[in-house]
Amino acid sequence: MPWSRSGERPGAQGLARSNSSTEDGSIIWWTFQTANFDPLNGVCRMGPILEAAMINAWAITTRDNKRGEKDCDIVFKPAAVRVRDAYKAGYSEFGNGLSYPENRDDFLKKIDMMAGGLDLFAYFGHGFNTQLGGHILTKDDIGKLADALKPKMKPGSSIVFYSCLAGSAGGLTTMLLDRIGLGVWIYGHTTSEHSFKNPSVSEVHNGDGPKFKMLNTLFGPSLQAAWAESLARTDLWLRFPLMQHADIIKELNAIRLVGTWSVPGGGKYIFEWPIKNGTYATDESLCVNPNGTVRDASGKTGTWEMDDELVLSWGGASKEFWVMPINPDGQRMKSAAGVAKRIARGKYGSVQG
Repeated sequence: MPWSRSGERPGAQGLARSNSSTEDGSIIWWTFQTANFDPLNGVCRMGPILEAAMINAWAITTRDNKRGEKDCDIVFKPAAVRVRDAYKAGYSEFGNGLSYPENRDDFLKKIDMMAGGLDLFAYFGHGFNTQLGGHILTKDDIGKLADALKPKMKPGSSIVFYSCLAGSAGGLTTMLLDRIGLGVWIYGHTTSEHSFKNPSVSEVHNGDGPKFKMLNTLFGPSLQAAWAESLARTDLWLRFPLMQHADIIKELNAIRLVGTWSVPGGGKYIFEWPIKNGTYATDESLCVNPNGTVRDASGKTGTWEMDDELVLSWGGASKEFWVMPINPDGQRMKSAAGVAKRIARGKYGSVQG
């Protein structure tokens, strides 16, 4: 289902959900039905059923280490396996160590052997502004790569290059976009850093607004550090190509929330976020509102959830609401005069590689 990265998900008005499963109980797809409120009659009228198919993904990685290095063994292959396991995805390795153009041909052959109807294609390997390693070297090679990928991708799907520089302005990702079409979204790095922890990510898409955008600028200056932290300590790096911008921003705000805060009246709140690496079957599973626990200095415990605003629930009808975005230096609280301030960082997630 091709969603706008900045728009609302289908069925945002309300959902009635049922599962369709095989005889052994494994889910094939989810069906959602929109519930539209009719203010004249005070009832919900069920809209057309929307089917949210299982995410179909494929990860492909270089097979051979650079001479004297272990780049494939330490970074590229393990990361591609992470994508495979997170999405129950397809997985391929190709012979990048072969001489050119045999390495190019093996790469394209492995793409040709992939399943079709992909929601996500993820590449792991070295890159340059208009090249991939030593196997995609020329404009003609980029055309061949686009022609190989196009029949494999769904309209509105995502392609991501976890490689250096391939997302540079006017570079490989833009050249692929112009040839593939299909309304795809393509992501790549604009600098030379770690394969998937590099925060310098560009997004190219033929739709509303500029074709080329730096993804981190869409989040605003206050969330730059949180964006880098999220890639290093959560599995957002393998989810963001399929997520809406609004849902990414919720997670970045959650990172800023974790820790100990002083609140008006001399109290303290401690926020914890038990985020873990996950597996993801549907688009809905990628975009769960961040939530966790909160306790005050007296030991009272509650829960929090990050949505259009931060909601703290202390049991029963007792709730507090904090204005977004989260500001550690002076956070506005709708339920109290004054501001809250973060006085100590907390721990969350785990090192990603």
